[in-house]
Amino acid sequence: MLVFKSKNDTNDIVAGKGPAGPQITPKLFDTSSVWENVAKKYDQEIGWDEIVMGVGLLRRWLIGKAKGDVLEVSTGTGRNFDYYKPSQVTSATFTDRHTSMLEQAKTKFFEKYKDQFHATFETANVEEQHGKKYDTIVDTFGLCSCTDPVEALVQLADQCKSDQSRILLLEHGRSHYNWLNRLLDTNVDKHVKQWGCWWNRDIMGLFEDERVKEKLEVVDVSRWHLGTTCYIVAKPK
Repeated sequence: MLVFKSKNDTNDIVAGKGPAGPQITPKLFDTSSVWENVAKKYDQEIGWDEIVMGVGLLRRWLIGKAKGDVLEVSTGTGRNFDYYKPSQVTSATFTDRHTSMLEQAKTKFFEKYKDQFHATFETANVEEQHGKKYDTIVDTFGLCSCTDPVEALVQLADQCKSDQSRILLLEHGRSHYNWLNRLLDTNVDKHVKQWGCWWNRDIMGLFEDERVKEKLEVVDVSRWHLGTTCYIVAKPK
């Protein structure tokens, strides 16, 4: 879920109604029920926000780089399907650990995209080991929701075929600005309960973790929306 789904949260903190501090952690809160609840209305809820913020353009620029055997993790409802270039894709595997979200993606794909390129769908956790290797790995707005984002990046690196493989990431988290980070921090519990994501994670800081630095090198990065949206291209070492 994107950082700009925050109008009510912002109003609360300005009014002094925000919680004293974050209490919910990934180990203490299972987001499965959240995703079960939002799956069918997810596209409708965030569609207009993505248009206003130009997220579709960021998706297009990023996903247009995908080629060869492609793995997309944290697929959600399949909001990237529009942006793949069929002529560049040999095969596509779409995964998500939340079956309710993946079912929405499968329905969407087979109704509109099945004639464009071949795809398979698997219920899988991005933080777990998998045997197959890929030319391109995609994750858009997924690192905010997983239990251990560092482990997720390590596993993505291990699934790359070679040093020519690329990991394409579009993520959201902390801002360049302290005032906005305070809003994110104060309202993170409320946001997790509503949208299943920790929107205050330091996305670029993940790449400074020793486990990630050993596995991945950032090739390209740009930040948008006051620094909260990170467009990242990385490659395995």
